[in-house]
This record gives sequence, C-alpha cells and structure tokens, in this order.
Amino acid sequence: TSGDHYLTLSIVLTAICLFCGSWWSLLCTIPAILFALNAKSAEERGDLASARSNTNLALGLDIAAVVFYVVIVVVIIASVTGSILSGGSYYTYYDSYYK
Repeated sequence: TSGDHYLTLSIVLTAICLFCGSWWSLLCTIPAILFALNAKSAEERGDLASARSNTNLALGLDIAAVVFYVVIVVVIIASVTGSILSGGSYYTYYDSYYK
C-alpha cells in the first residue's frame, strides 16, 4: 500500500514552526521529512520493514516537535504573564532605586 508516511504532516509542522518562531522544533521536523522520504523510497523498493521503521521515526519526530512547540508556547505565555503580574517592566527596579 502506498502511503504518505507522514510527509505532509512533517512539511506542515515545519512551516508552522518556521513561521511561528519555534525554531527548536525544526530540529525534529526536518529529520522527520527526511525519514518520511526514506520511507517512501523504501516502499517503492519493496523494503516494507525499512519503510515501516522510517515511518515510525517520522511520526515520533513529529510528535516531539509538537511537544517542543507546546512547551515553548507555555513558557512564553508564563513569562509574559509573570512580567505583567510583577508590576510592569524592567524599569520598575531602577525607578524605585533612584527615588
């Protein structure tokens, strides 16, 4: 059976990570593209075991990329929220010191 081997998912995740600033996730999505292409090639050669292995690696890397992306978004939201709740900005410390 001919399949996508998560190539489309890998490309979409790469585009999302690239345009949304989650460059650490690219360390997972770019190899996922390569594994998906290797899986397609292995399937065309008739090496179904290698195709299955590369497909599973591509999916695992895509899942890791999504986890990295979610962690990065949570950290950004937490840091922005913490900054807002702490009373403002970097200058608050200096303003109180020189008063």
